[in-house]
Amino acid sequence: MNVLERKWRILFAIAVGTIMVPINASIVNVSLPTITAFFSTSIASSEWVITAYLINLLGFVLLFGRLGDFYGHERIYMVGLISFLATSILCSLSPSITYLIIFRSLQGIAAALMISVSLGIVKSAFPLSQTGKALGIYAVAISAGLAIGPAIGGLIQTFFGWQTIFLVNIPMGITSFLLCYKVLTRDETKPVKLDIPGAIIQYFCLFSVVYLLNDIQTSKLDNLTIIMAAVAVTTLILFIWNEKRADDPLLDLEIFKNKTFSAFNLSLYFNYICMYMILFIMPFYLQKVLLCNPALTGAVLTVNPVVMMILAPISGTLADRVGSRPLAIMGALISALAFYSMTSLTMFSNVFDVVWRLALLGVGAAIFQAPNNRAIMTVIPDKKKGLASSIIVTMRNLGMVFGVSIAGILLYTTISPDVLQQNQLYNLAAYNFTSGMHLIMMLGAFLSIIILILSPVGIYRKKITETKEIIQESDIIPAPQDILEESSEIINELELVKHSKELLEDSELLRYSKEIIEDPAILKRPKDILKEKMEELNLEISRKW
Repeated sequence: MNVLERKWRILFAIAVGTIMVPINASIVNVSLPTITAFFSTSIASSEWVITAYLINLLGFVLLFGRLGDFYGHERIYMVGLISFLATSILCSLSPSITYLIIFRSLQGIAAALMISVSLGIVKSAFPLSQTGKALGIYAVAISAGLAIGPAIGGLIQTFFGWQTIFLVNIPMGITSFLLCYKVLTRDETKPVKLDIPGAIIQYFCLFSVVYLLNDIQTSKLDNLTIIMAAVAVTTLILFIWNEKRADDPLLDLEIFKNKTFSAFNLSLYFNYICMYMILFIMPFYLQKVLLCNPALTGAVLTVNPVVMMILAPISGTLADRVGSRPLAIMGALISALAFYSMTSLTMFSNVFDVVWRLALLGVGAAIFQAPNNRAIMTVIPDKKKGLASSIIVTMRNLGMVFGVSIAGILLYTTISPDVLQQNQLYNLAAYNFTSGMHLIMMLGAFLSIIILILSPVGIYRKKITETKEIIQESDIIPAPQDILEESSEIINELELVKHSKELLEDSELLRYSKEIIEDPAILKRPKDILKEKMEELNLEISRKW
């Protein structure tokens, strides 16, 4: 009973801390228009408040996941938790957009410490038969963060200003630290040889890609854009070359030879591109086109993650019973329909038109994400759980970064950044904005169809792997070696075997066989043996008579 209680305590402790990461992503999305106006800056510049957080979260998660495998996942998580609290206070005190971006960068590093090892901690606490359910509940924490963020952000910003939105982390962070300190165990550290060149190359590759995406939103092709594109391609090639040669690579590329693992990670990447395109565009649509205040905007954006929060545990439990793929396919199909329905939103739509479409998208995302994470975490052995957890987080946050950037690029194809800085959009400006939003929705529908196609990849291999792991972890079905040892003991203890041994030892046939083995020449003279036997028999008869 204590073991059962402990695994749920671990899940709760991790969830309370992890929830701060999505809160600080979604809470800033709602406040982004206000922050842009407060610092009198462009949307392209204010986007870096989100992007700087995500790029450092993305750039350091593989390194910290590797450190967690050797220094202990629990230690890495606790350090990240304390750092996250400190950087939250710094963000609230930012005197300029530059300082806010810097502090958000540091907060992204702290978030990477936490999120890189959280899935590994949860998976270690639960058996394979309950992995889907546990990861579904873990997904609730992510969804709850996305839900609480817009609602709290809108209310706090309305009454106290955007600076206070970062302070919501303080009570949750302290609570999570106290819970984790009691329930998490700190294992002994192991020596590790870090792939520092790989970590540096990877970071510059990601930074150059995101900078390039952010730069081409508002400016035409120039020398800096070309340079950053060249840096991105060069560092990507160098990173792959380095990882293939490194003794202890930051990212084991061999793991991607598993088709199931690769397909579901790519699906996760596309899914988060879709979700973050929505999180980026919807606050501007609700506030500038439909003229909603920040509090109502936050409430509307809460619909999607609340639906996910309700359905994710159910989806994870079903995945344990029927498998991940049917649910992933169904979720992708529903998401595609939801995105397509959003192409009918116009400047004349109302709040309800947005709400039911976001709810439908939440249904699709909930049905997809928990089974998808379960498939990724169960398709590889436990010794690589830290790597798998880091890759999931990398794909998720890479999708977030690209989602924000791609949404901005598509939006600026129909409306200029200068026009978008207006507090409200009317007539032609509102029409141009909704046209750009429709492009984003069409891309979301297209990516959801790709996810649907990727989901069946490696289905038979996945079933074999799951069956093998269930048998290995089962207490009912013993291991083959145990069967052999127990069978040997039973055979040795049988009375029939003992009696058979006695009969064989007293047998004339056995003694004669031993003589043949010792002197094979006996077989070559059967007549002599027969003659001797006959003489012995005649001699014995004559004596009796």
